[in-house]
Amino acid sequence: MTKKYGFLFLKGMAMGAADVVPGVSGGTIAFITNIYETLIHALSQFDSRAIQLLLKGQFKDFWTHINGTFLAVLFAGIFTSVLSLAALLSHALETHPIQLWSFFFGLVFASIFIVGKQVSRWQWFTYLSFAVGTVIAFWITTLPASAGSDTYPYLILCGALA
Repeated sequence: MTKKYGFLFLKGMAMGAADVVPGVSGGTIAFITNIYETLIHALSQFDSRAIQLLLKGQFKDFWTHINGTFLAVLFAGIFTSVLSLAALLSHALETHPIQLWSFFFGLVFASIFIVGKQVSRWQWFTYLSFAVGTVIAFWITTLPASAGSDTYPYLILCGALA
């Protein structure tokens, strides 16, 4: 059991390290390390049932309902990584940007194959979706950097796309 949580803590640290680098998602790391679905399910358990358990003082049942141990260990790893690696990764981003971006690009690229393996049956629509997604992703990278806007709708749109 301890070994399991030790690995989960390390996965959390990897997620935190990815979150420190602009444009890289800890969710990608969660996906690659095969904890994404467990994480999404645990977060989705913060529902009306969880609130009822809390209000009734049934803390043990609440903890079990939300998969609290999983979340606590994972978030401890994320926070440890963010606090301890933020300065190091910021320095690496300034001094070795090509190597750092290459590493994270490799992780994102590897996730393409992981997703591809999960598609049980490739049909024409699957190929079309992949091609359209690739074209849109490439198009986004060619857009000129701009100051953007600081209006709330713009920020909400950016957050939704991220």
